[in-house]
Amino acid sequence: MKLLEDLGLDWAFFPIGGYYTMDVDDAIKAAQFVNCRNIIGIHYNTFPPIRVDTEEATQRFEANGLHLYLPKIGESMTL
Repeated sequence: MKLLEDLGLDWAFFPIGGYYTMDVDDAIKAAQFVNCRNIIGIHYNTFPPIRVDTEEATQRFEANGLHLYLPKIGESMTL
């Protein structure tokens, strides 16, 4: 991931569920590795083992100078 830090990424998609994938803390570290401030969280809250407190996750990203976007299922975003 450190190889991506000089690409100037505006957005990145990172899993935050933590059971089968990285968790919130890992995603924060990954965002810092790739030097990207806008993160769209994926692979979370679809079944019990990957439940995430979305408010807490958003606050933890913000505390690290990052923005976490958590679109609802079926919601679209324009980047």
